[in-house]
Amino acid sequence: MHVAAVCACLGLLCCLACSEPKLVAGDFRLTAGTGGFALYGPDGGALIDQATVSTRASRARFEMQYGAFRISEPGAPRWADGLDAKLTSDAVELYAADGTQVATVRIASPAEGVVALTLTAASPQANRVSLSWACRADDAFDGFGAQADALNHRGHTVPIWTSEAGIGKVTDGDDDSPLWPLVGARHASGYGLPTWLSNRGYLAALDFDGRSVFELCSKDPQRVRAEAWAGSVTLWFYTGAEPRQALERATAGLLGRPKRPPPVAFAPWNDAIFGADNVRRVALALRDAGVPSSVLWTEDFRGGTDNGDVYRLKEEWDTDEALYPDAGGLAAELDGLGFQWHAYFNSFLVAGTKVFNEGLDGGHFVGRDGGAPYLVSGTTFVPTGLADLSRAPTREWLKSYLRRALEHGYTGWMADFGEWLPADAVLASGEDPLLAHNRYPLEWDKLNAEVLGDDKVFFTRSGWFGSNEVTPVVWAGDQRTDFQADDGMPTIIPMGLGLGLGGVSTYGHDIAGYNSTGTVPSTREVFYRWTVLGALSPVMRTHHGLSARQNWRWDQDAETTDWYRRWATLHLRLFPYLDGASVEAETRGLPLMRALVLEFPNEDWSIADEYLLGPSLLVAPQVTAGPTRTVHVPQGRWVRLDGGVVDGPADLPGDPDSPVLLRAGAVIPLLPEGVQSLLGPLPARREVWVVPGAAGGFVERDGTTYSLAADGTLTVDGGPPRTYDVKRF
Repeated sequence: MHVAAVCACLGLLCCLACSEPKLVAGDFRLTAGTGGFALYGPDGGALIDQATVSTRASRARFEMQYGAFRISEPGAPRWADGLDAKLTSDAVELYAADGTQVATVRIASPAEGVVALTLTAASPQANRVSLSWACRADDAFDGFGAQADALNHRGHTVPIWTSEAGIGKVTDGDDDSPLWPLVGARHASGYGLPTWLSNRGYLAALDFDGRSVFELCSKDPQRVRAEAWAGSVTLWFYTGAEPRQALERATAGLLGRPKRPPPVAFAPWNDAIFGADNVRRVALALRDAGVPSSVLWTEDFRGGTDNGDVYRLKEEWDTDEALYPDAGGLAAELDGLGFQWHAYFNSFLVAGTKVFNEGLDGGHFVGRDGGAPYLVSGTTFVPTGLADLSRAPTREWLKSYLRRALEHGYTGWMADFGEWLPADAVLASGEDPLLAHNRYPLEWDKLNAEVLGDDKVFFTRSGWFGSNEVTPVVWAGDQRTDFQADDGMPTIIPMGLGLGLGGVSTYGHDIAGYNSTGTVPSTREVFYRWTVLGALSPVMRTHHGLSARQNWRWDQDAETTDWYRRWATLHLRLFPYLDGASVEAETRGLPLMRALVLEFPNEDWSIADEYLLGPSLLVAPQVTAGPTRTVHVPQGRWVRLDGGVVDGPADLPGDPDSPVLLRAGAVIPLLPEGVQSLLGPLPARREVWVVPGAAGGFVERDGTTYSLAADGTLTVDGGPPRTYDVKRF
């Protein structure tokens, strides 16, 4: 075995003095032998061990309907397994039992606590490479982006390929749904990411844009396997003494740091549709009822029609002058009442519309082999294509409609979809569609960001690596209007926590859900419980839903209005806290909606129905019907809003009407009572909640610094002149 000292000159140290041959990069080391290889982190622990590499050449079949994909590899050959690992001067080589070289693994550490393994198949024909390693009894795998059914995916096989999530999901296995394409597979997601947080002390990210598959002690309970549909791929490990440090390093690297949202992102948003008169009515009703709100968003600005119990949008990209004859005038009225006005866009080109014909004339469609536009049956069940975002003239054409919306007075919008790029599409750029598919949402995000800049809001449901750097708000997608575990309210928290571990911070969802297909319109109970969850999320936004005239609304009756007002008021008052905590996301990568293990690494890594909102609020909402849930309280002293004290760790009955606990040492600045909108000047006053029992503090975005002593003494420094009312719990 040859080990070259010259590696030291390149920053890749190969040690002769140690008891076993190894490669060293920074604080990381690779060892190799007949059982495979192992990667050790800065603390000396194994990040992966008994690792082997397999390769093969294979072809896949992709079926797509309505943005849902069914992917198979009929007749796929056996894997060539590289089980015997040998060190060279700068790599690990993997050999099959017959002595044939299967792959090479190289190591690099470009920054402290960061290491990359690059796996390359020895055969130039190979287009699949797979890394496998030992699964320990306590291994956890938290993340993989917007996943609906769990936070820890141990025992699951998770494929990453951007797609429609489906209406309902398979919950008892990882196979495709027998009701495909209507019902989604377990891990179908519009914002899945090939990244996970491990309790071995790292966050891993597969640096690859194509399809990948992760077997997490699933098909073989003794093995983990990460498969990329490529001949060469790089897997990054971001390590840390605590999970939050690993996330900080990952967001400084491949994941990217979240973009700062405009302040209005943290105000309640309300939907308002059915024409100018109704939008005006909703605005006045909110103000008359004293319900705080800063945004009205009007999905049917482009037009809409009733189709039975379903309200369908028209598929143009411009204001419907029949419904909104004086959009600019209405926008000015809303602005005078303290509302921004938001619209709705997607990148579909639907037959029978003006933009479809313009797309044909301008060559703006994603194409098929042979040059024809690639048309599928769309959401309205008529031929539909996609704008080719790889083509500069097409991007400018689409932007012209977005800019026209700004001219009409809209100040932001939902940027919907992004998951539908076919696997055999032909793009103007000549890109491989199998690599461009997952990036299409990123290009859609970038296009919207280029038009809106940094001071306006758009929100998306699909994304990829880098999307969080350009997207101010992400929402969960089209949940059902019920408590169903597969696709209703219970999916909101795990999706938000998984996205948070992928770098997304400013996250929201449709209060009371969207889709009533296969279920019933939202009820009072669903609306009540979802309102609480919305208020205790980074973004609080209502949606009329697909059954827009049947779903429960905030103004359904006086009791519902009172309930909604209570929670909208709290959400708006939390603005200084949410805006200040988001600075930590932008500078360190810690999301607003945090999995418990980011603050309490010794807790159960599978907890997916409660979270920390910022550093100090423990939120455990009731997301199911029926009996009151049990809340797990982490270690330390916690205080209820009514003043009751809880010492953790503990498991206790939850309070559906007030599912919040404050951490000892918490400092939570709030706006005073009575503020109705974040637009315009805000009062020079704060109410500050503090929880004695531990030292703590908080820093607002404007530099106001709060320091809390364990005895409850609060000191405030910096920031603009204000008065402070302190409430101690």
